[in-house]
Amino acid sequence: MPPLVAGGPAQIRFTLRNTTDAPIQALRWNTPLEGWRGTIFQVKFQGFDRPYQGPMFKRGDPGREEYVEIPAGKSVSAVVDLAQGYEMKNPGPYQVKVTGSLQDVATGGEPAPRSLERHQPAALSCGELLLNVPPAEGAPS
Repeated sequence: MPPLVAGGPAQIRFTLRNTTDAPIQALRWNTPLEGWRGTIFQVKFQGFDRPYQGPMFKRGDPGREEYVEIPAGKSVSAVVDLAQGYEMKNPGPYQVKVTGSLQDVATGGEPAPRSLERHQPAALSCGELLLNVPPAEGAPS
């Protein structure tokens, strides 16, 4: 991953871990597993929210390809550049917190995909991340 500097990329790794005894099917929507299509993060700079500036989508029922299977005890990861969805041009501390949830999780052999009205959301449990973004080389501090 490139080094973290103000105005540059701010890549973080998002990992979704299946802690159950059976495989699950998780809908990728609004997670870094599908790229920027909505927000799942709250980003703050000096105590103030940085609004999400990326694309947002209205959707119909998902297709099978929009789910990821995660075997029991395993995980999947994706790297996302926060600077593509949030303004991060100022040096200093940024607080990043997961505020969203998985929109649908099928467990125990339940069929996926499912229609919107049959979705079963699941909460995400993640700690807060503190990114201390240094100034770009040659920039005034």
